[in-house]
Amino acid sequence: MYRIGERKKDRRRQSIKVGLLSFGILLALFGAYNVLKQFLQPDSIVKQSSVVTTAINFKKATQKFDEPNFTIEVPVGWKPVARQASLYTSYAWQSDNTVTDGQLIEIFEDTIPNNYAVNRVLVVGGDGAHLSLDGTVSDNCLTFTQDNIGPTNSFGTPARWQGVSFWCDQHNTQRDVVGTSSKEGINTVKLTSDTNGKSHKYFFTYTNHAINADYSVFYNALNSFKFK
Repeated sequence: MYRIGERKKDRRRQSIKVGLLSFGILLALFGAYNVLKQFLQPDSIVKQSSVVTTAINFKKATQKFDEPNFTIEVPVGWKPVARQASLYTSYAWQSDNTVTDGQLIEIFEDTIPNNYAVNRVLVVGGDGAHLSLDGTVSDNCLTFTQDNIGPTNSFGTPARWQGVSFWCDQHNTQRDVVGTSSKEGINTVKLTSDTNGKSHKYFFTYTNHAINADYSVFYNALNSFKFK
């Protein structure tokens, strides 16, 4: 016999049973997940090793030369080149192995050969008594200098690198001579003494006949250069 309210009571009990069963299943799944997580976790912890930085001190491999108006450091073993009678005041040092690489650093002081043509250029600037290097040595100027930039004369072709002018040597394509230039003028940079306020002009060149020339020697020498 149908009784009022009996069907509603059965549904309520059934809902409670379903809720309790669902809650029990969720607890079981959560417990199983924690057990599995602990089981899969490795016992050992891998730590990344600390980065080891090696500081290179070029002063250990260089020797300092004290000239009347400046000091400079060049690699140990390099020898000063005897000064020849010339219109220019210049200083030069060469590597001890002139057969394989023929490295040579030459500095012109005040009497600058403005028509000196080079194969590559390094843009520099005057920072008081020190030099500032603007970037690195350029590519061989044959790769970016066209004849229509300016008339080629007996010593070179007018060229520009990073907005700075210099003379490109298109006559001697087999050599590798780097020269410095600045916004002050071709082959010229002015340095000012920290002690007496006097100024001098300089032009630096670097020759390296190695197949794969390393210009770090030139960079380090210029960074060490100090006008007195």
